[in-house]
Amino acid sequence: MSPDVALAGGFFLLVLALVGGGGYWYLQKRDATGADADPERLLTGTLEAVGAAVPARSSQAERYRQLLRYAGYRQPEALTTYYGAKAATTVGLGTVASAGSFLLADGGVQWLVALLAGSGLGYLLTDRVLVWLGNRRAERLKRSLPLALELLVLALESGQSLDGAMLDTARELESSHPDLARELASVPPGILSTRSRQDQLRQLLNQNQEPEIRRFAQVLLDSDRFGTSLAAALRNQTRYLRTSLRQQAQEQARKVSVKLVFPVFFLIFPAVLLVTLGPAVLQLMDSLQSGFGSVIR
Repeated sequence: MSPDVALAGGFFLLVLALVGGGGYWYLQKRDATGADADPERLLTGTLEAVGAAVPARSSQAERYRQLLRYAGYRQPEALTTYYGAKAATTVGLGTVASAGSFLLADGGVQWLVALLAGSGLGYLLTDRVLVWLGNRRAERLKRSLPLALELLVLALESGQSLDGAMLDTARELESSHPDLARELASVPPGILSTRSRQDQLRQLLNQNQEPEIRRFAQVLLDSDRFGTSLAAALRNQTRYLRTSLRQQAQEQARKVSVKLVFPVFFLIFPAVLLVTLGPAVLQLMDSLQSGFGSVIR
């Protein structure tokens, strides 16, 4: 038996074992949770089980927990589920890359290089996706905060308490801005459970990376600690935040003209030259050929 045939057989058996093991685990989880179980719950449970079996360094656990909190995943099992997704992505991309290299390459160790490259890409891709999700959520929170602050100011000036105002604001924003609504709705129940508004507001401050949300939580902390006027402080923050968003939009609008230079110069301008000057160039070439042809003859 040639080495290539043995290598192909071993690789096929490895892929078959991985697919068979994943299918067997999925069927076991489905039988344990019921035939009509939610596929998302089955996938989450499978990733959680895989993540629990993956060895992880404790030094990175707190960093990943913080990134998961920034992205909005605050469940107790979020870290193990993330480890499972990281392991599945690493193995999956490595397997796909090595299979493609094995099928396209003539032989040798290209499949091993592709396996290492695909596994490394899958290992790093999950971190980048998690950071991207956190940044997207922070941007959504920043854009929805001015409306929430205005609703809070109206509720506070009408005589409501801070807890009632946050709950009413969360109910109003539940459909249009669910991320901020969940953040606001988590504070009053946490106050009832921990019996400390300071701890709950400090938790709101630490669980978000958006500076405006942290400033909002700090304003609530200072108002609760020193008894200052909360409505006036929130109104000032609303004015500052709207000015900042307006300036950011103006900055993006000014960058559009610069960004349009490259597609205009490399894509649109050559097409315009071809349409406008193409017929003239062809006529000029015909005239030159006919004139020089008569002279030569």
